[in-house]
Amino acid sequence: MKKQPPITHLIVGTSSTGEDDNGGGCDFCLVPMTAEYITHLLGLMDEVRRLHRADDSVYSLECWDAGAAYFHDNDWFQELRDVDGHHAGDIPEGEPILLAANTQFDDADFQRVECQSVQFVSDDVWWTACVRHANIHIESAHVERKTLLKILRGLGGVGESRRHAKARTVPPAIRRIHDLLYLDTKDGRQSYAPDRAWDADTMAAIAEVVAEFIPRPKAVRQDRRTPHEPRK
Repeated sequence: MKKQPPITHLIVGTSSTGEDDNGGGCDFCLVPMTAEYITHLLGLMDEVRRLHRADDSVYSLECWDAGAAYFHDNDWFQELRDVDGHHAGDIPEGEPILLAANTQFDDADFQRVECQSVQFVSDDVWWTACVRHANIHIESAHVERKTLLKILRGLGGVGESRRHAKARTVPPAIRRIHDLLYLDTKDGRQSYAPDRAWDADTMAAIAEVVAEFIPRPKAVRQDRRTPHEPRK
């Protein structure tokens, strides 16, 4: 039997709400898949389960995540083949399309979006975004835990039972510092800005977060004596 190539990208359909019936040209969502990223997603699914056991009013989790890209349906996409050789256009609506390394996409294929996030329940994950300069909210179809496990196994990241997968948990304080550095608010909308300038207020806010864990150092008078100079 021919060995299936590793799955490195996942495509899912989207739905939209807002002012434009065509969803702002965001018919599909493309998400790069790596063993590290999938393990991170699975870990957050487990976190939803843990939180729900502690408080049954908690049933979902949302995190900022700009990893997905959104594009418009076209004839070229319909002829794209998945890892099993099936045409993308023949895959049932709502089912994920699994691709090998060469996605053949270009940056010009993707729509401009902002306020991107990834959302979780205990066994599903999906991606959301807002079309830039438009009142359109995009939400991808849900991807099941079992699909992520299938991809992860192909990438060599885990066995069937996922016993060796360990999620990299980001401490909340680090997440807060990350958002202080990169999360920007414009016209009432939040989005990540990798080149955002850091002013004195940003650094002061970061210092406050750090001070919750490590006390601010006290002022210490510098002793300017040389090591061998006797005290006077």
